[in-house]
Amino acid sequence: MNRKTFDDKTASDRAAAPGFDDPRMEREWQLQERAQREERAGAPMAGDDPRLAQYRLLTRALRAPVMEPIPFGFAEQVARRAQAVATGNDRVERYLQQLLLGALVLAGVWFAWSSSAGWLPAMLQGVSQGLPQGALSWGPVVVACCALTWGWDGVARVVGLDRGRGGHAA
Repeated sequence: MNRKTFDDKTASDRAAAPGFDDPRMEREWQLQERAQREERAGAPMAGDDPRLAQYRLLTRALRAPVMEPIPFGFAEQVARRAQAVATGNDRVERYLQQLLLGALVLAGVWFAWSSSAGWLPAMLQGVSQGLPQGALSWGPVVVACCALTWGWDGVARVVGLDRGRGGHAA
């Protein structure tokens, strides 16, 4: 086997090879260089050194050209697929939220009805005696804000202005 020792190397070989303080690093470097030389020469792979075989396989893999380029519109396809998955997850999440909200409302009505037989007359009596101070001034403002916000969302959905949002808050 033709192995060069440090003394056998030419001046150009010594200049090209980095200097290592650790002999293990030097050995690994030499194995990598040997693997590259043997791969370039097309020498058959010997099973005597498993590290050399690994480096040869790595060298062969790095020298092989990429099999297939990325197709045109790849990023757009991936983005469309990701948005479809997110939309499907949002649909299930919305359905579950509506189901839980309905269960909460039903539980509240049931507890209010079962806790006292006279809850409705007591509530109506409180309303007939008068609403709290400020309820007539701020109540309609809150109702108008909610109606305007939800109404605008509904109009935007019908017209198709909310396509870019994807149903998520910014």
